[in-house]
Amino acid sequence: MSSKLKVGQLVMGNPQNLNPVDPREKLDLPSLGSMPQISGVGTSIVRIIAPNASHMTLDGTNTYLISDPISGSAVMIDPGPDSDSHLNSVRQVLIAHQVELVGILLTHHHLDHSETAAKWANLFGVGVSARREKLVLGPGKLLVEGDIIQLGSRHLQVIETPGHVDDHLGFIIDDEFLFTGDHILGRSTSVISYPDGNVEKYLDSLAKVKQIGPRTILPGHGPVVSESISTEVIDYYIAHRLYRIEQIISQLEANPVIGSDDLTRLIYGDALPEPLFLPAMQSTRAALKYLLEIGQVEADNRGRYRLSG
Repeated sequence: MSSKLKVGQLVMGNPQNLNPVDPREKLDLPSLGSMPQISGVGTSIVRIIAPNASHMTLDGTNTYLISDPISGSAVMIDPGPDSDSHLNSVRQVLIAHQVELVGILLTHHHLDHSETAAKWANLFGVGVSARREKLVLGPGKLLVEGDIIQLGSRHLQVIETPGHVDDHLGFIIDDEFLFTGDHILGRSTSVISYPDGNVEKYLDSLAKVKQIGPRTILPGHGPVVSESISTEVIDYYIAHRLYRIEQIISQLEANPVIGSDDLTRLIYGDALPEPLFLPAMQSTRAALKYLLEIGQVEADNRGRYRLSG
């Protein structure tokens, strides 16, 4: 996919600046906060929701334990925040499934996913593997595209999915389930975390995941996205991100010189909860950076933006 070509075709592709419709709206999703704290979501895969629900983390961070019953081993994806009750839930699952934790994997560095990784690695005597070198601990390893993590008779394939942040990873197991972290959520949309996030990389990562083919998506926040709707959801994520860029272009046409704060409020409107203003502004700034890079927007020395030409 060429993100630059896509953005260059924005006005032609959506002349009425229509907000794309989330295909999950037609589903009977569990209401926010009603998901069970511990639940099986796949073959020997258990989701444990951390007690950190918020506007940003939705129902809370999803910690996943993937087990291999034959070898009696398990790996954890995203231990989440430092919480005694969350640790007790993890221990409860390990005991119930009679498996031993052998490693911790991180989708990315954000604290709601990684805060307790070092503490728990020491507690369980395991390593931490991640894309960012300073997060790697003990027998863990620096993960890159195509790495295979063996778990007894099962294996997880690493895919690099930068965009939300630069060190973001996804994991595929049994060629059936895709762990997406914050790249794709179970409800709502993700944030491009400026300055570490990158719009072009995000769009390209979405295209990569789509090209892999339909998979059951196990996100870092929110409910499971079934395989039957996964491609539609990815298409929606791409369309939504392009729609936000279209909104910036439209607002710059109407307001020739404007700062990113005011631009964000115009784009998202009064319905945006105040706790979500900062992440919304991060996405706006990431999009402006992208438009600056491709020459569609220019900035003055006071942090105000206008369309080029």
